[in-house]
Amino acid sequence: MEPPAICFDRSFTEVFDDIINTLLTERAQTEAEYDAFIEFGERISDQRLTSPSCSHADISGRAITAHQEYAQPQAPTRLNLIRSAYQDTVMNLPFYTDEYDDTYFESISEEFGSEIATALTTPECFGPTALNALFNRIETAKSERQNHIDACDRERDSIETAADRLIPIDQELSTLTTVNFDLQSFGALDAHHNRLSILTDHCESAAQTRQETIRKHREFYTISQEDMDVTAYFYREYDITYPVLAMCSDLTARITRFRERIERTVISSPE
Repeated sequence: MEPPAICFDRSFTEVFDDIINTLLTERAQTEAEYDAFIEFGERISDQRLTSPSCSHADISGRAITAHQEYAQPQAPTRLNLIRSAYQDTVMNLPFYTDEYDDTYFESISEEFGSEIATALTTPECFGPTALNALFNRIETAKSERQNHIDACDRERDSIETAADRLIPIDQELSTLTTVNFDLQSFGALDAHHNRLSILTDHCESAAQTRQETIRKHREFYTISQEDMDVTAYFYREYDITYPVLAMCSDLTARITRFRERIERTVISSPE
């Protein structure tokens, strides 16, 4: 299902609800991938795959033991077992096709690297060295998913903090749309103007907090300025890359328009 566009003709409560639902979906899918890699590792740790009789060719295909000539005929069977286990776990996730839509070789190349992918699809290159490397890469894949789950949780905390600060401003500005400033006294106009200045400060503070969160995300993942950061990745299907910052900008623009209306009203009012 396509995520909703971030349009500000809706209430900020609705927009934040959409964002949090996006994060919950991302977290659930990542957790499912984490569990799938656990199951995959358990499936291929069976003694049929880890027994000493398996091929002893190293990852580049060079023989490192005299037992290879006896083990090599079993390699295709072992590779088929690994492939079936991977396809039944990682590639069998309900959202896999929509998210990745790749082949077995493309998937294992992305997850485990091209050398391991070659070893897992070429019997003469498969052996204990490749198998050990595969197990190491499974642990890396699990660690990456756990890190992403943690990032989802941190992002949700940040979003909820922003919502607590920005939704009341959105609601307060919405009430001002019903105010006829032409009928307001100078004191009332001055009070509105001062209040809008305070709301501007709140928006700027919220934007700075949000930018700091984005910076921390980039530092955690060691992402360069040229690469997509995890915050942008969360909202990759949205029409706005950084929705919270966009909401801060939207609020600031609305505040500015109200302040300008009040200032024009004061200037045009008879003394």
